[in-house]
Amino acid sequence: MNNHLNISSDIQQLIDAISNINLNFIELPLHDHPQLPQFKRSIRVLNIDAKSKQEFVSFTYEQVLRDKDTDQEINISLPAPEWIIHKNTWSYLRDQQNGFLEADLKEPLEDLTSGKIKVPSYKYMLWLLQNDSVGFLTLLKTYFNELIDHKKADLDKLS
Repeated sequence: MNNHLNISSDIQQLIDAISNINLNFIELPLHDHPQLPQFKRSIRVLNIDAKSKQEFVSFTYEQVLRDKDTDQEINISLPAPEWIIHKNTWSYLRDQQNGFLEADLKEPLEDLTSGKIKVPSYKYMLWLLQNDSVGFLTLLKTYFNELIDHKKADLDKLS
């Protein structure tokens, strides 16, 4: 592609890194599987399908097991519960350190005086990306951590 150019070694290293990039969006570590503790486990995002007019994002992912000693990937099929963000999905508003933002309750309860602030997930995700408030991988990690918290029992099943 660039045969007609004299490319410096620094730029060639960058081109090589781009050419050899892993084609998966991200792979995040996951807690050990309760029935397969001899393996390291992660979640690998394979596809992202976004539809802006419908305010809809669907993530295709898989669970990956690796031998703890050899790091070799093990071919055991594990469930991947549906993961969709749409206009009716909500998320907690977060600060720059990824902590939850809270506000005082209008009518405090005996043991509760504040609550976490909720926002529409799809619009929040776009706002974060469009305002460069968070990197794309950081955003995916945040949403994956929420998925893992909500779907732990499903993720821990054996297919």
